[in-house]
Amino acid sequence: MPMNEIIRERRKALGLTQEQVADYLGVTAPAVNKWEKGATYPDIALLSPLSRLLGVDPNTLLCFGEGPAGQEVARLCSEIGAAMRTGGFARGFDLAMTHLRTYPACAPLLHSAAMLLDGGLMMSGLSPEEREPYAARIITLYERAADCGDGEIRVSSTFLLASKHIASGQYDSAQALLDRLPERSAMDKRLLQANLWARQGKLDQAAEVLESRLLSALNELQALLLPLAEIARKEGRDGDADRIAEMAGQAVDLFGQWSYAAAVPPFQLALAREDAAAALVRLSELLEAVLAPWDCRSSPLYRHLPLRESSGDFGAQFLPALLADLESDPGCGFLRSSPEFHALIARYRAKC
Repeated sequence: MPMNEIIRERRKALGLTQEQVADYLGVTAPAVNKWEKGATYPDIALLSPLSRLLGVDPNTLLCFGEGPAGQEVARLCSEIGAAMRTGGFARGFDLAMTHLRTYPACAPLLHSAAMLLDGGLMMSGLSPEEREPYAARIITLYERAADCGDGEIRVSSTFLLASKHIASGQYDSAQALLDRLPERSAMDKRLLQANLWARQGKLDQAAEVLESRLLSALNELQALLLPLAEIARKEGRDGDADRIAEMAGQAVDLFGQWSYAAAVPPFQLALAREDAAAALVRLSELLEAVLAPWDCRSSPLYRHLPLRESSGDFGAQFLPALLADLESDPGCGFLRSSPEFHALIARYRAKC
């Protein structure tokens, strides 16, 4: 709450008139009236007596440590955006600086204004020479947000600062910022680290990070496709369900993944439909895929991943647990009356 509103609200809450406040402090009633309208401010020598009279802390009276709420930050940023659209980037920038002088330590406003100005500067049409002083000021805003913010604001500001330092070739500064970031956050610093290493010529390190991140993303993709296929089936879109399962297989082929990943969605769909004939065919394919070795180095996408000694026989290690699950899974219950099902289980158990 601005100082003028604090004075007015506290005076009324205490049942005082402007004349009484003026009399207590040795000033005129018109002076108090101007304070409450925000036209002028009390003399610094009056701050302590005024605080005691109103029963508030001087820090509260001066709005120290107080920042705008989330809705107010959004409103201020909306004003900045409108100023850029109607009056050009310079006008929006000036308005942002005005707001930030009012709330110099408000991390949410610093971060939001910096991002807004950052985007506006890219679309401003200004020459590189004209952009340079603005870009430097924007970096300062990110630095202030990173220093006074916490949680997501600190992480996001630090992340964006690091990316800017990488782009400008300030690699040591970028690495120092990356080292400040948590290992796990909404902003994936691994990708930024790989970008930095690639620019520094540390290609093996950069590629290993990117290849590992790619595998994680592909595993997540497969984990998303399976429930999507099941939803399509439940909605009566059998054709879509089969197409999604087919997409899972195509992704495996395209990105050189383990063939087992392609066999899971069709088998799960057959189980959900309780189609015994199709399920047995798909189960045979799935069990065969488990034992098919995955040589990640055969793909150009995974040439830098470290190979584990046990990676070649991972399927054989995984097979006993898979067979046990098949025998106990309620979803396979309708298959247990099939001799072919038990023959498949026995055949592959013998390979364990």
